[in-house]
Amino acid sequence: MSPDTAHYPIEIRPARKSDMAGLQQLYCQTIEHTCKQDYNEAQRTVWKQGTQNEQRWLDAIENQYFLIAEIGNAIAGFGSLLNSCYIDFMYTSNVHLRKGVAGTIYHLLEKEAIQNGAARLTSDVSLTARPFFEKQGYTVMKTNRNLIRGIEIINYRMEKSLPVSPDRLNATPI
Repeated sequence: MSPDTAHYPIEIRPARKSDMAGLQQLYCQTIEHTCKQDYNEAQRTVWKQGTQNEQRWLDAIENQYFLIAEIGNAIAGFGSLLNSCYIDFMYTSNVHLRKGVAGTIYHLLEKEAIQNGAARLTSDVSLTARPFFEKQGYTVMKTNRNLIRGIEIINYRMEKSLPVSPDRLNATPI
């Protein structure tokens, strides 16, 4: 645990609709600051415009396994699991990098996927996040070349095989 989190442990809770503005602010802040070395200004600008699709955000909060990490009552990161097999969102505040925020969220998402019987997890991962996902055991399946408003943004479809859930091992075949 880093000195900064010793006084303020990471608290995890489910996302609520009322969190949307704070989540979107952290999303934009992360893209602007953390991804600056990997994506140019035009790429970061179109990527941040993803906040304009408010219905997508509300649907994710309401229908995905969506977790928020807080440190000292401030949102430090968030992540979500779609259909028990796809990491949809995974963002950490640039103020709280390398404090265990992403790892804490990720391990809870993976645990949920395993408990729900997923055989693998996939995600479309930025160049910035790729090393984190590789440390979690993911491999690149393909390079995605996304064209958004005329700007190309490269990310990676990554995948990880999951261990079989003990519940699935003990299940009786029908």
